[in-house]
Amino acid sequence: MQLKRYTDYALRILLYLGAHPGEVVSVSRIASAYGVSRHHLLKVANGLVTSGLVTSFRGSGGGLRLAVSAEAINVAEVVRSMEGERAVIDCSQPPCPIVPACHLQQVLLEAQQDFLARLAQYTLADLMRGKRRQLVSLLANS
Repeated sequence: MQLKRYTDYALRILLYLGAHPGEVVSVSRIASAYGVSRHHLLKVANGLVTSGLVTSFRGSGGGLRLAVSAEAINVAEVVRSMEGERAVIDCSQPPCPIVPACHLQQVLLEAQQDFLARLAQYTLADLMRGKRRQLVSLLANS
């Protein structure tokens, strides 16, 4: 399963903020660290704010901060929130003539459920466990 770039960027933002707990970080700083478009990250950041995972602050010292602890952010929930509920394949566009005799869509649905079940075993804190200093260093040197 391939995640949308939107979801990739959401996870990157969360990792950055998780590596800088309690700190208010500008979107420009995060974009610079990852070498990605600030404009794209702004859209993703808004989605994270809407989802309640991130808090935004306006003004000269403004930016983003985790709204909840890294331990409370489940990776599968982030992926579901950012990806939405969508099938891996859509057999109706264009209409596939073998749908009545094919189990591919069901198998892929099961694989997607297994994928999300595996992600549900991890939190943002798990993704950084023992690597926070290294993450901070790598992000600062980008």
